[in-house]
Amino acid sequence: MRQVSKLLLIFLISFCNGSEVSNNETLISSTTTTVVDSTSTSSTTFAPFSTTFSQKIKIPTTTTTTTVPQTTTTTTVPQTTTTVPQTTTTTTTVPQTTTTTTVPQTTIDVVVTVGTGGSGQSVYFLNGSQNTILNVVSGNKYRFDQSDNSNSNHPLRFSTSQDGSQYSSNVTTNGIPGNNGSYVEIEITSDTPNKLYVICTNHFGMGANSEIIKN
Repeated sequence: MRQVSKLLLIFLISFCNGSEVSNNETLISSTTTTVVDSTSTSSTTFAPFSTTFSQKIKIPTTTTTTTVPQTTTTTTVPQTTTTVPQTTTTTTTVPQTTTTTTVPQTTIDVVVTVGTGGSGQSVYFLNGSQNTILNVVSGNKYRFDQSDNSNSNHPLRFSTSQDGSQYSSNVTTNGIPGNNGSYVEIEITSDTPNKLYVICTNHFGMGANSEIIKN
């Protein structure tokens, strides 16, 4: 503004020296300011002379810098712990089962009679036959029935040899030979000899060649 005032003062002095202004005339001034971009133009018009003075005034540009602080975002992911349940292995011991099968014992009857042999002596007939081979099986009982009266005074027994000593293991006797219900019974077991002979406790040779064979 000082520059504008100085210019006005110089102009007035120059104008006054060149011409006189009437007292009845009124000095009218108008000022127009136009801002274009960052430059200001100032125009001053003096009436009644229609003289315009223009001056461009540069308005300094103000630059504002805004610093936005950098924002750091930290995301914490919670740690996940997975617990796997422990697997328990159970071992079951099944007690060993022992099954014992008992086969019903079978008692086999053998009918004993006394007759005359080829040499004229008395011999045993087993189931009606002389010199009989009787096959026996372990676990069974064999009952030699002496109920027939021909067996009187001829008690039957068993031996490991012909006319040898008497074998008595697992042997049962009942009654008197020649009477009803009389018998001698032997149970065949694993301990029974594989071959036995039939003998009479009172007479030699009555068994002849009859044998009992364990299968």
